[in-house]
Amino acid sequence: MKRAIIMAMIASTLLAGLANSNAVASGPSAAKSKGGDGEAAATTSRSMDAPYLAVPVLRNGQLANYLFVSARVEVAAGVDLWQTREKAHFLRDALVRASHAHDLADPEDANALNEARAIEVYRAAAIEALGERAVGNVAITASYSSRGSGI
Repeated sequence: MKRAIIMAMIASTLLAGLANSNAVASGPSAAKSKGGDGEAAATTSRSMDAPYLAVPVLRNGQLANYLFVSARVEVAAGVDLWQTREKAHFLRDALVRASHAHDLADPEDANALNEARAIEVYRAAAIEALGERAVGNVAITASYSSRGSGI
C-alpha cells in the first residue's frame, strides 16, 4: 500500500506539472487569440491551488484509505492578489488541518470524496486563513484514491 501511495503521488505530481506548464505557456493572451473566454483565464489567474491534500478515510475507527485531493481557492475581486498569495502557507496549513479534522469521504464509498462537504470545509478553512473578504469560489480540481479508483 505504501508503494501505491508513493506511485500515486509521483503520477499526480507529474500530471499537475504538465497541466501547470501548459497553462503558463498558453497564458491569457493565447486564450483570447484562440477564441477562448478571457474572463475565465483572468479568474484562474486569481486563484491559489492546494494540490495533494491527504484526506484520511476512517471506517469503524480504522484507517481504511487515503484520498488525495487538489483544491482551488479563488481570490475575490477587489482584494490584493499578491498580499493574499503571501499567505499561501497559512492557507495550505488550514486546508491540511481541515482535511484531517473532518470526515470528507463519501459515507458509502471509501474511494470517493464527498465533494459538497469538502468544499464546505475547505471554504471555512480558507476564510479562517485568508479572511472572509478574500475568499471567492472554492472548488475541487481533482481527487484520487490511494486504492487506485479516482474521480
